[in-house]
Amino acid sequence: MPAILYCQSTRAHVMQPTHDTRQLNWFLAWAVVFCDIGTSVYYVPGIMYGHVKDATPFFVLLTTAGFILLSFKYIEISWRNPEGGGVVTITSKAFGPMWGCLGGMLITVDYFLTTAISAVSGFQYLGSAFPALDSHIVLLSCAGVGVLAALNIVGIRESAAVSLVMACASFLVNLVVMGAAFAYMDGAQWQTGLSKLGTAKGISSYELLVGFASAWLAFSGLESISQLSPTMRLPLRKTTRWAMGAVMFTMVVTSPMLTALSIGLLPEHFKATESERFISELGSIVGGLGVKLAVVLTATSLLLFAANTAIIGAYHVFLALVKGDFMPRILAVRNTTFNSPHIAVGIATIVPVLIILMSGGQMKILGDMYAFGLLGAFVFSSLSLDKIRWNLGRRDIGFWLGFLTTVMVIVAWGVNLIEKQLATWFGGGVTLLGLLIAMGVRRAWFVDLLVQIPFIQKLQARAYRASEDLVEDELKGLMTLTEAVEVKPLYSSTTLLAVRDDSPSLVQEAVTRVKGKGEAALYCIYVEEWPGLFAGETPHVPNEQGVQTLKAVLQNARAKGVEIVPIWAVSHNAAEAIANAAKALDVDSVIIGQSRRSAFYHMLRGHVIKGLMKRLPRDVHLMICN
Repeated sequence: MPAILYCQSTRAHVMQPTHDTRQLNWFLAWAVVFCDIGTSVYYVPGIMYGHVKDATPFFVLLTTAGFILLSFKYIEISWRNPEGGGVVTITSKAFGPMWGCLGGMLITVDYFLTTAISAVSGFQYLGSAFPALDSHIVLLSCAGVGVLAALNIVGIRESAAVSLVMACASFLVNLVVMGAAFAYMDGAQWQTGLSKLGTAKGISSYELLVGFASAWLAFSGLESISQLSPTMRLPLRKTTRWAMGAVMFTMVVTSPMLTALSIGLLPEHFKATESERFISELGSIVGGLGVKLAVVLTATSLLLFAANTAIIGAYHVFLALVKGDFMPRILAVRNTTFNSPHIAVGIATIVPVLIILMSGGQMKILGDMYAFGLLGAFVFSSLSLDKIRWNLGRRDIGFWLGFLTTVMVIVAWGVNLIEKQLATWFGGGVTLLGLLIAMGVRRAWFVDLLVQIPFIQKLQARAYRASEDLVEDELKGLMTLTEAVEVKPLYSSTTLLAVRDDSPSLVQEAVTRVKGKGEAALYCIYVEEWPGLFAGETPHVPNEQGVQTLKAVLQNARAKGVEIVPIWAVSHNAAEAIANAAKALDVDSVIIGQSRRSAFYHMLRGHVIKGLMKRLPRDVHLMICN
């Protein structure tokens, strides 16, 4: 094992400016969010009724208070993260990239369930107008998700204008149903309906917690506002506040009241057997066939639109995780005809189809499975904002109300982890699988296994040679390892500096060491980790970060009187590439930087240092600079 030395340095972090393409005003932003969150009113009353019966309106109203508090936090999450990204971005900023990756896994579980439950519910509502479809709900739902996948691969996605039309239509039809119900009800029915909003008689404390935890399903989709930040008009705070204000108003007006009306007016036998389509049957009772068909039309279209939005959200999370080196790059491969990430889209639709098939399209099962990812994402987002506020010195009433909100969603998530065991097993399993994949990608487990196959080794070596030839021909001023070995007699050095990004302090450490040894040259290597297999076009074009990093080191060192030999290398394993360079260049020291990240992050990313400790010759010193 090589000797290891540690050195300490400081580094300033400079935020890069973001490029904005902002088209959404607050009204359009409201429409996009309402098309997601507004769908829950179509299936939540029926799912909740299966658990808490006539107390359903009470629990929805109770959770509405928590929804309002959490909405205020999402306003701040949105304007604090103009680049978007939702739970992934806010959690990464608060706790580090690996926790952001975990948040991404949780929201992915939520997207999978949203796609499944929205598709099934959409066809359930269609079946209320066309009963012949009832026996084919599972098949139709799977086919519907398949059609949405095809549309996304072709490149037809959602638009804000379509969202506006659908959101307005749905909200207006909801108001019509409520108005018709108010006109339909007599005094006794009014008293019964209002009593259901405030009754908790005979409910134990634990049952109160279970009902409260379950009712958060009524506000799934709230997190979508944080994904819209890059497209909302400036000033972002104002636009977000108005948009979320409209979301809160429309949800408070419709969700508790429609739940109370459906529980109060629908016959007992219908509530027991037809829980999948409460709102359309409520429309039929209070307004006749015309109102029922209006509900069916708006509900079906909005639910399928929400399923499509969830598919888009899921594969965009995949692409973000690929960009962060948490998922295999094959997920980001784009279709040559339509330029769409067809593999990511395929996974974002195959999993919901499997969920629909395994659940048999039963809304109760799908509703029970929903809780894990939804509340997990709420917890991570809310807790992350609390940490950021704390670090900024916030101790006002807003901070403590936000902390209370975090406690509420943590309690709700904890109760659901115990009560909704199917959700816990499914969500926990998907999240754990995602983390194992992230660990495998970070530590190159999968590629290491593949390259043991001789045929794969030849393919990979050919791809690497083609990429290095491209660098030799196109990027003048940078060298491959082969070229660096050739010029070794002219620029001799015993030190190799391995860089990941521009770090003046790390360069200064290397320059000081080189000058102390009386040398005038320094080898500097940037390793671009690329599997060379199933990950885009060959030859691989060096990313801009690597090229700029080497050029910055070159200028920095020359200004200090040291000549840099900038080496660009490509490999599936950075540690192996650095160790090979150290052997080929016959150096006695390797200097590498290590970021001050969490232990959780280094559990995944620390494989480079561990790999160097195993691969470097015993007489080579490994210097790790913080």
